[in-house]
Amino acid sequence: MDYQIVPGRGIVSETGNNLRLQYISQQGLKLSLIPQTHILPEQIRNNIESFVGSVEIPLGLVGPLLYNNAGKAEYVHALAGTLEGALIASMNRGAKAISQCGGFSASVIHQKMVRTPMFIFESLSESIVFKQWVEENYQKIKNKAEEYSNHAKLTDILPYVIGKSVHLKFVYTTGDATGQNMTTTCTWHAILWIQKHFEQEKKIDITHFVVEGNGASDKKVSGFSINHGRGIHVVAECNLSEEVINKTLRTTSKDIVRCFNQSQAMSRIDGMVGYNINVANAIAAIFVATGQDLGSIHESSCGILNVEKTDEGLYLSLNLPTLVIGTIGGGTNMPRQKEALDLMDCYGSGNLSR
Repeated sequence: MDYQIVPGRGIVSETGNNLRLQYISQQGLKLSLIPQTHILPEQIRNNIESFVGSVEIPLGLVGPLLYNNAGKAEYVHALAGTLEGALIASMNRGAKAISQCGGFSASVIHQKMVRTPMFIFESLSESIVFKQWVEENYQKIKNKAEEYSNHAKLTDILPYVIGKSVHLKFVYTTGDATGQNMTTTCTWHAILWIQKHFEQEKKIDITHFVVEGNGASDKKVSGFSINHGRGIHVVAECNLSEEVINKTLRTTSKDIVRCFNQSQAMSRIDGMVGYNINVANAIAAIFVATGQDLGSIHESSCGILNVEKTDEGLYLSLNLPTLVIGTIGGGTNMPRQKEALDLMDCYGSGNLSR
């Protein structure tokens, strides 16, 4: 059977859209609502291929939430996209309780993005020679990688030798961008330089190499990312009074701690990675609204929640060690997604830590 080519697959334009919609109709298929979109092809030329329309996801308003930022208290609002009933109501209940108790504070521990190219050799001895050569030439590799971005800065290369293969963890900071694409470009040019100069100097052939050997845990949960960082590592904290826990959350601090501790024991038996009370719901909803990479929702949702009983009620802290987000680039440049970021005063350069 001949494989049919969808017309205009590489063309994101009104003409290309019409050709694809005609093709769909010729297949006996029907799209009537999806092509009715406010999105103009020129707005998303670098964001999608084979564009035919869009679906709408309703956005709910979350807030006000009292945020204590560098000694300044302010109320913030956010938009969250979801089709899950009660999610926005739950988020707003939490925002109310936190605000009634003085708000929350947060600190960014670090921002990183990782790419891990893999190099294959004929023997372990060749792998060892390569590892040592990379360590000796770190500054030259760094200079080459940073030639291809105004934002990406290479801070480390961590070599891992596994038999005949060597995996190099290129660790970058990437400013206010998520940095997944820019670090791929930087790393690709760096490994081309590595191949040329290593083979010339050591007279050893690299059998094969790839720009990503899965060591970056890209869009995956891993112990390395949690312990060493991928994306933003942020920690937030708040205190809840017994009165607010009773009236707003309609429970008690004693019951929360009892259930939290017992369920945490079960999570250890299951080998759960990242114990929290479903932060993925909120993160996914905000990712949708603000143009983030939806493929990174699950790794970004690897939160570690801590709950402590205090004389006044509860102290809570939440670690998000792998929050893969950006305030520039990618989907954040779309008009409505940009507006959602602007609502939080988060769009643009210099706002990633916020």
